[in-house]
Amino acid sequence: MTTQADAPTYRSDARPAMEPFVEQLGTFAGFSYAGDVASELAAGTLAADEAFELLDDMLAIRELEEMIVRLRSGGYDALPGYDYRGPTHVSIGQEGTAVGACAALRPDDSVTSSHRGHGDAVAKGFAAIRRMTDDELRARVPGTPLTTRAELLEAALEEHLFRIVAELFGKEEGYSHGRGGGMHIGDFSTGNLGANAIVGGSVPIATGAAMARRYQRSDQVVCCFAGDGAYANGVVLESLNWAAQDQWTNHLAGDHPYGLPAIYLIQNNHYGMTHRTDEEVMGIRHLARRGSGFADDGMHAEVVNGMDVLAVRDAVRRAAALCRAGEGPVLIESSTYRYYGHSLSDPRNEYRTREEEAAWRAIDPIERLKIQILAAGITDEAGLESVEARARVRNVRAAVRAAAGTDPAPESLLDYLYAETASDVVPPDAPAVVLHADPPVAKRDADGAITYRDALREALVGEMARDGRVIFYGEDVADYGGAFKLTKGLLEAFGRDRVFNTPISEACICGTGVGAAIVGLRPVVELMYMDFALMASDQIANQAGKWHYMSGAQLEVPLVIRCSVGAGKGYGGQHSQSLESIFTHTPGLVVAYPATPADAKGLLTAAIRSNDPVVFVESQGLYGAKGPVPEGEHLVPIGKARVAREGADATIVAWGPAVPDALAAAEVLAAEHGVSAEVIDLRTLVPLDMETVLASVRRTGRCVVAAQAVLVGSYVNEIVARVQAEAFDDLDGPVGRVGAANGISPQAEVLEKAFLPDAAAIVRAVTAIL
Repeated sequence: MTTQADAPTYRSDARPAMEPFVEQLGTFAGFSYAGDVASELAAGTLAADEAFELLDDMLAIRELEEMIVRLRSGGYDALPGYDYRGPTHVSIGQEGTAVGACAALRPDDSVTSSHRGHGDAVAKGFAAIRRMTDDELRARVPGTPLTTRAELLEAALEEHLFRIVAELFGKEEGYSHGRGGGMHIGDFSTGNLGANAIVGGSVPIATGAAMARRYQRSDQVVCCFAGDGAYANGVVLESLNWAAQDQWTNHLAGDHPYGLPAIYLIQNNHYGMTHRTDEEVMGIRHLARRGSGFADDGMHAEVVNGMDVLAVRDAVRRAAALCRAGEGPVLIESSTYRYYGHSLSDPRNEYRTREEEAAWRAIDPIERLKIQILAAGITDEAGLESVEARARVRNVRAAVRAAAGTDPAPESLLDYLYAETASDVVPPDAPAVVLHADPPVAKRDADGAITYRDALREALVGEMARDGRVIFYGEDVADYGGAFKLTKGLLEAFGRDRVFNTPISEACICGTGVGAAIVGLRPVVELMYMDFALMASDQIANQAGKWHYMSGAQLEVPLVIRCSVGAGKGYGGQHSQSLESIFTHTPGLVVAYPATPADAKGLLTAAIRSNDPVVFVESQGLYGAKGPVPEGEHLVPIGKARVAREGADATIVAWGPAVPDALAAAEVLAAEHGVSAEVIDLRTLVPLDMETVLASVRRTGRCVVAAQAVLVGSYVNEIVARVQAEAFDDLDGPVGRVGAANGISPQAEVLEKAFLPDAAAIVRAVTAIL
């Protein structure tokens, strides 16, 4: 690991003065990079026009973010009185890191970013646009009368800036149509997979995207921008471990030993929100040392001077070369500084001094590059002023256009919430399916019956055999076949490229699934118990469930998260929870919970083909249940309930293991009470087939809703409320509710039986409303 000689100093009242560090940075002592514009020109590693491009790109970021600062104070002359109400997490001072890194990447490489991601968005877009063909440039500015390359390039750069500013201003013309805003900005056409308002939230996504590139046998690289604060976050450390797994490069990799092509670039501005990374909340001087905790090669970690655009460019070029050679991942710590606070509401004076800020401003990345350009003799002061003027005018033009943009119509509020599409045809460029052995085949009874467990495996086998984009992973799912032997035989049939074990890292399991899905795969991931979904809830709810909407439908997240409920086995409070209601409260997620073997196969097949993220809930108590299941392809439509039993006197609405209880209750009601109960199996909770429920209730006049989840906060209550609101005039009594007791699942058998609902509880609920 290459590091600087001494750590930076901060508060003058708590540490040595800042001046020695500034002097050191001025001579770049302690960093491995010792070049400048002149030496790069002499070596042929930088052309004169590239030096101007680096300057222009940094100036573009500075102009954009200083506009935000001035808008908040009412001082941006081009937009007097404009009310900017979005986030103000500016990265002024960090431009060298964003621009240097993106200049070293190819246009088809990807980046992920953070809440402080305006600069990353500008830099990645500008770097990619500069390498586009004339036809590609014209496509970005349709209808333009411009003809020369210089004119087309400038128009495309301004258009990129315009769409970024329009997104900041919440306009339809923004990259995400105003749905994402500054903290979630992304331009997927130039490889920006999106900024992330959750600190560290994008790191597992970047890891999953890199994993997908490895599987696709691509040499594309993913560069993950995240701040120093993120590197104390659990899912970030999970991601570093994930990326460095031996199985990517050792004998388990077969004919493709290839490390994950991920560059983890720490934008270390030395502060989280207000806390200091150095000598306060971390126990190591250099965050690059994190790499040694996860890989024997230390993840090729180094510390670079983030205030020098050429130093960052050099480091990322070398990192990208390592990744393309299969030697990734790489960890780079870029030592930089943000001149402003966490946001513009942060005055900064409570935790750092004016002297400290002035010392960092004295080594400003833009001013340093300007000095080097002059020293190299490739332009004069007038030439530099021309570049600065162009950046200033470009930003003004983009901002004025954006301010005059279209406000989204209120009636479009829920546009982009779901893709509501499916991959019914496998594209010709999908990875080829290679069978290494015959897939497992379930033995059917004479009536075609197989178990719920075998039905789920049939769906996985069918979709993996059909579509090479489908991969499957989770804890112990490969050689062992999963904790419940549901996936036994998949590894042997499809190989370790597509079926593999993971670390015990539920958040990273789900987060990498999001990243892999975004860049073209269709992952199916397994959480051994649904209880563990709480450990992954950010990646499920804030990432998988939101990205289609926050991107303005630029991307889709075709991810299936299989999770099983262990109630009824005496496993106690942390392995028995039915938590589907939590995820019904996250718009953007599909939630399915099949009750029969046929529906288990048909719904899982439909979920894998869906272009929306699906939380697919399975009951361990149903794994051994048998029922007839069609052979071959079998699809059950998402969002369509089934009438499991017809009746005339009362409607019982249920899902999952409550469905067989409801059917048993209906038998008792008919035999002992003379009541004809209709049973509705919802199959999917989101989307909810309320039409089928209401049609039944309007016939029967009475309704009970039953599930295995704890009743407080249960989705049962949502359905009860809707029945009462939408079928009130048809009801002959109150709507009944059945669920688990409002407590914690106990281990003792007698207590667990009292805790869980059963057929008798449903019978009591129905008779109570007759």
